[in-house]
Amino acid sequence: MRGGEMVAESWFGGSRLNSRNNSNLDITGKMLGILVFEVASLMSKVVNLWHSLDDTEIFKLRKEMANSLGLRRLVSNDENYLMDLALNEIIENFGILATSVARLGKKCNNPVYHRFEYFIRDPILNSFEWLRWEYCLKKMERKVQKMERFVLVTMRLTRELEVLAEHERTLRRIRRNSEGDGMKAVEWQKKVILQRQEVKNLRDMSPWVRTYDYVVRILLRSLLTILEKIKYVFRTHQMVSVSSASVPPCNSFSTLMSSVHPSDNNLCGFNSEPPGQSFSKSAQISGQHLHSHHHSTALHGRHPRLKTKQFGHVGIGPFKRCVSVGSNSQILNSRKPIGTGSFRFIGAYNVNMDKLNYSKIGSLSCSDKIYSKLRVFNTKHLLDAPTSTLGDAALSLHYANIIILIEKLVSAPHMICLDARDELYNMLPACIRNALRLKLKSNAKTLASSIRSASPAAELRMALVRILEWLAPLAHNMIRWQSDRNFEEQRMVSQSDILLVQTLHFANRPKTEAAIIELLLGLNYVCRIGRTRNKLAL
Repeated sequence: MRGGEMVAESWFGGSRLNSRNNSNLDITGKMLGILVFEVASLMSKVVNLWHSLDDTEIFKLRKEMANSLGLRRLVSNDENYLMDLALNEIIENFGILATSVARLGKKCNNPVYHRFEYFIRDPILNSFEWLRWEYCLKKMERKVQKMERFVLVTMRLTRELEVLAEHERTLRRIRRNSEGDGMKAVEWQKKVILQRQEVKNLRDMSPWVRTYDYVVRILLRSLLTILEKIKYVFRTHQMVSVSSASVPPCNSFSTLMSSVHPSDNNLCGFNSEPPGQSFSKSAQISGQHLHSHHHSTALHGRHPRLKTKQFGHVGIGPFKRCVSVGSNSQILNSRKPIGTGSFRFIGAYNVNMDKLNYSKIGSLSCSDKIYSKLRVFNTKHLLDAPTSTLGDAALSLHYANIIILIEKLVSAPHMICLDARDELYNMLPACIRNALRLKLKSNAKTLASSIRSASPAAELRMALVRILEWLAPLAHNMIRWQSDRNFEEQRMVSQSDILLVQTLHFANRPKTEAAIIELLLGLNYVCRIGRTRNKLAL
């Protein structure tokens, strides 16, 4: 790979730009060149982050977390806390991308891109300069498609550069070892020339010949658009219940935006708390009044307002030009003005204009929350797990492997051999081994009496299956999350759709170990009962 890049760089430097690209490029700026591969990886991750914030993906995430018995038992039964953990990872991914874009911005001719790093360091103080830089929704979709094309072309360019490097090595070897065979050398010379032309064509279609200003502008504005989308998603989290039938999953961001309005008693905010505290609380959080705070509207450059004359266009932030619904919308008809200064909400109560504006101001606290998390990102990792969790002890991946191995053994206990048993035992940490040994000693009499009965083995196996039904999905998600990150390091394409909150990373360590011990204890009983009965039968 590096050989192909070095060869390409040596003869690309003197070539001129294709005339069909000159009209779209700033020829006075510095070209991206070999950094095209890093930029393509950034574009792939930006596109993946944008798609992960799609309405259907967010609805799917919330539904999975609400239905996950493992999350409720091992992490928290508070949906707000779980969504806050999801937000932390999204902001972490956003911050990593924004930091890379800011580093590229330092190489741009336009000095405004040099200041993007100040926004990442403290977005609350430096947000004013970047107002209105976001794309509208339709234009963002076009930019996403363009970045996807750039990624695909760059992947092809990578493969063709490897082929070119191989052809050139073959040609040099032929010239060195076959001095008398000139025809073969000429044949390979033609192959090298054709391959170089193919690489040049792909290079002209990729960001290689684009300027830093051109690439950074697309990435920067896309990230600012994504930031607005994050604000929207987590602002509406407090307004829409995952079990509500009035807001079904939809593919249109603008449709969902036009159907959701903030309420006075449900402002944007999250109750972030350690897992140990949340288990004793009820999951009925949505009815509580959440306190919010906001900075001055001068800092954000926008005054919260709601147009009363034209309800056909409802917008939030930079997307308002792209959000439109018909006049026949049932939701909007239910909110049509019925006098001056008041609005009728569905079957509930009247809210005057001051209260409606206050709810819009309250929604600004969601922006401040996200900006604050982005500022914290510069000093520490947002994904650091709380104490007494598997992530804090760096055991989440190891315990996931143990659980998956137990799942395989439970599925066929009669096939368990000594090697499999030893492998599982060697994977266990000392704390689980000691606890398991004590459990086995205390339950020795129960095991002896159970051998004579016909039902315990089947009942124990069903009990193990029920535990694995809620525990195994978190383990599989942990393995998948890790493998996705390893794949991203090796390839420029990002395809991860699993968040850490859906894994064992934030799982309570004592509770997870207790579940694993129960599995090991039950598996031991099932195997011993089976072996004892086989001996008695003989």
